[in-house]
Amino acid sequence: MIQRVGFIGLGNIGAPMARNLCGGTFEVIVFDLQEEAMAPLLEAGAKAAASAREVGERSEMVGVCVVDDAATFAVVAGEDGILAGAAAGTIIALHGTIHPDTARRLGEQAAASGVAVVDAQMTGGPRGAEARQLRYMVGGDAQVLERCRPVLETSAAEITHCGALGMGAVAKLCNNLAQYVAWQGFVEADRLARHAGLDPEILLQVLSWLMNDNARLMLAGRNALEAAPDNEFLGSRMGAAMRLAEKDLSLALDVARWVEVSLPGAGLCAQEAARLFGVPDPGRR
Repeated sequence: MIQRVGFIGLGNIGAPMARNLCGGTFEVIVFDLQEEAMAPLLEAGAKAAASAREVGERSEMVGVCVVDDAATFAVVAGEDGILAGAAAGTIIALHGTIHPDTARRLGEQAAASGVAVVDAQMTGGPRGAEARQLRYMVGGDAQVLERCRPVLETSAAEITHCGALGMGAVAKLCNNLAQYVAWQGFVEADRLARHAGLDPEILLQVLSWLMNDNARLMLAGRNALEAAPDNEFLGSRMGAAMRLAEKDLSLALDVARWVEVSLPGAGLCAQEAARLFGVPDPGRR
């Protein structure tokens, strides 16, 4: 049974995921490029590492929750990355939204050292992580997943094995694609309602059986920013959400080209990202 768990990437989702590991049966080792991000985890009982390599040296399983493919490669396979220190039998769980080929390539590199990789993608956001209600979509060997399961369960409401390595990433991109296209529909419905004279609050009641909390928050945030484009706080939050959406949609479109299918809704959504999130961006869109 896994007892020593490392975690790298202590952002909005990674921090609560790592905190959920603390105070139980696991020895938790954490690392983040921002030293201040580690402080709350150390208070919760985790131990600090000075590098990704050190996390690999001290852990039987390492969760990686960083922003993109380049950061994931650096953390896992960089000169001072996890693979530089990990022993045979270690498991690396990739949690960030990445291209499925990134998971496969890292899996091949890791296998040369006897290290296993799973792409344990998740949905639910910071609130889901804090409430231990994330839904994991996992690609990789089923037996490796079973070894990981007690660790993932500390943050999970549901864990779905999606198939071979890379399929977790495919499932996550499909999930995010469906979400953003649905959000585009809610924004357009809201615009139509307002211009046709329907009270927006009544529209929300009508759509309540279709919309989840994330969609409601997005719609409220983008409408507030559209009404007050100089609001720096809202601009920062919605701008960050827009950039994540653009990254995810770009990955989905790249995979679509790779497998030779057309995704016109995703393409339109990517082009309309600024309008979707209410971000003032006249120079680019």
